Amino acid sequence: MTDISSPLTIRPAAPCDQVVLDHWASAEPVAWVDMARLRREMTTRNYRYEWSWLAERGGRAVGRALWWGQTTADRPATLDCLLVAAAEDHPEDVGAAMIRAGLAAFGPGPALEFKVDVEPDRAGDPATSAAARWRERAAHAGGFTRTTKRLSFTRTGTLPPPERPEGLRFVPGSDTEFRARFAAVAAGSLDAHTLDMVAAQGVDALADDDLAFYLSLPGSRDRWQIATALDGSVVGFIIATRTAYDASISYLGVLPEHRGRGHVHDLLAQMVRLHHDDGQPRIVGTTDAANGPMRTAFERAGFEVTRVRTVHAQ
Repeated sequence: MTDISSPLTIRPAAPCDQVVLDHWASAEPVAWVDMARLRREMTTRNYRYEWSWLAERGGRAVGRALWWGQTTADRPATLDCLLVAAAEDHPEDVGAAMIRAGLAAFGPGPALEFKVDVEPDRAGDPATSAAARWRERAAHAGGFTRTTKRLSFTRTGTLPPPERPEGLRFVPGSDTEFRARFAAVAAGSLDAHTLDMVAAQGVDALADDDLAFYLSLPGSRDRWQIATALDGSVVGFIIATRTAYDASISYLGVLPEHRGRGHVHDLLAQMVRLHHDDGQPRIVGTTDAANGPMRTAFERAGFEVTRVRTVHAQ
């Protein structure tokens, strides 16, 4: 038994903690990292001991926080899994302590996130809401300041590709050109991250951040394409690269003066065709729950909602 009156200790894990890290289970209806995935991605260095945090009382583990990052990164990108023992009366306090410790240890750098995923058919039920609430309280108390609801979509490679877009040409572009497009599509954006960053740091900082982030993703740079009308005017752009696991609808942007004409469907169709022609078995994408036009475009292109995601960000 753990004495819940004992002081709480927070520390990063070490190789000798592998068994402690492994032997966690959760009955809560939120996605979590099991032993098989943890061990597999410890091998690829997406999870690491120094990115994994334990909360202890009386020498027994009562909390585990697993941060995920790119294989070659020197700091993580997201908190993927936050678990606290059921015996803890205030799991949000234990979670917040682990989050604070991680943020302090990782130091300055690109903004970090904490992602909480639930199955679409469980979103909103009492158990799911309770599990999400304590994690949200932990996130805010631990140092995350912004919360956004997002939808994760998946399209299988067994579906036929959409029709090839007509009336548009897709051409390559330089990093400088894409940076300018990132800045241009920020006007009137429905994306919460874009709006928040522009308000806090300005559109130039947003464009620099977006360019650096998408360049860091796996996948081919030649999947970055600028969409032009037949008269040569730029309509928008696409970035059809990858996550660490799947082909991805990474970024789709329509310039403000061309919105409302259905181009979002054309640009998404081109991205799907690029991945389909490569033989990708699965294509994923996400959008803010409040972004109705993008959600409609995904559904029209054969994507299905597979996760409802809450993103807590710095």
